[in-house]
Amino acid sequence: MIARCFRFIFCLFYVMFSFSALAESQRVSAEVVGMCAFSRPNDVILDFGGLTPGQGDRSVMAEVSFSCSKGTRYKVELDNGLHFNKGQSRSRKMANTKGGDFLPYLLQSSLNSGTGHGEAILIPLKLSASVRGLDYLGIKTGSYSDLVVLKISP
Repeated sequence: MIARCFRFIFCLFYVMFSFSALAESQRVSAEVVGMCAFSRPNDVILDFGGLTPGQGDRSVMAEVSFSCSKGTRYKVELDNGLHFNKGQSRSRKMANTKGGDFLPYLLQSSLNSGTGHGEAILIPLKLSASVRGLDYLGIKTGSYSDLVVLKISP
């Protein structure tokens, strides 16, 4: 009986020792990367329509929405467009598609920077553009356009 009891204690000790020898801790980790994305990645069009000289200043607005990961700091950037005036006036310009003339315009964004609240919460961004009546009083008739890239970066 003592021999059986001794064998049982030895087996129990062996099993306990075996389990403790096999135990090992593993670290699990991940990094969540902040990102921003437009809700509808289509182009935003700011169209002044027909400008008749003498009508005065005109303004148009458009809105686009985006989301950013929760806690992600974002920055809104508008580039200078294709026909930026690098001189004293430093302004964006639309070019006549037939060439020759340019129409200066002002473009503004309702946001410059902020913090995201998660992918499910859209952040509205309003864009407004304006032209001065004096700027299209003496230019060639035709279609004028420019292309400005809007970027949201985390």
